Amino acid sequence: MSFPMEALPRIACFHGGGSTGAIFEMQCEQVRDQFASTFELVFFDAPFYRDAGPGVLPFFVPEKWGPYRTWFKGNILLGTENGDGRDVDGKGEGGIERVLRLIADKGWGGDWVGCMGFSQGSRIVGGLLLDQQRRKELGLPKAEGDIDFQFGVLCMGAGPPMVSDISYMAEDDGVINTPTFHLHGTKDAQYENGKKQMKTYYDPNSVKSMDIDYHHAMPWHRADLVKFCDAVRQIYKDTKPKLER
Repeated sequence: MSFPMEALPRIACFHGGGSTGAIFEMQCEQVRDQFASTFELVFFDAPFYRDAGPGVLPFFVPEKWGPYRTWFKGNILLGTENGDGRDVDGKGEGGIERVLRLIADKGWGGDWVGCMGFSQGSRIVGGLLLDQQRRKELGLPKAEGDIDFQFGVLCMGAGPPMVSDISYMAEDDGVINTPTFHLHGTKDAQYENGKKQMKTYYDPNSVKSMDIDYHHAMPWHRADLVKFCDAVRQIYKDTKPKLER
């Protein structure tokens, strides 16, 4: 008699601005292989369209990989960005609420234990973790059922967390205390902004980080790849309930 294999715990993955879930999945191919027996990586597409982001061209040509997408409308540098992930008119579903619905719509599978974002996608990770933290503090039910992230992974990130619809109820300082792992590229144009993101929005007691000698990219050299994946496995192990270890 055969028994079905137990589903692997899942990590929700969010691409950068001017990219797609499929592109990020390709960029994470070696990471996914390292996690083959540990996690299932699930990739999501942002709702809005824009031009290609940093590092996307010339490999990910629009004919095959487009249209490119973004999680935000407007421009954060010009002060026109909608920080809650809504369209330019400010109407409709909020960005964090939309992402949580997309995750819930994936249906049956392993527990959603973590979320990982690259570049702009790191702001989705922050928004999800802060929304979850505030729901617990305010005594509100979990969003979209039983999703309960134990950790976040922010790769080559920058900028504030996406704002959720319950933010107006919060009386905290907006600092995230869920365990997070931050990957920074010392040659990345966003290196200093990534450090600022980590120090501004994340509790230093819950943060681990790693610098690699990269531009704006996921790890691919063997030593960096193994070190990165081992760090993510460790943060997962550290956050699991003691009875499950």
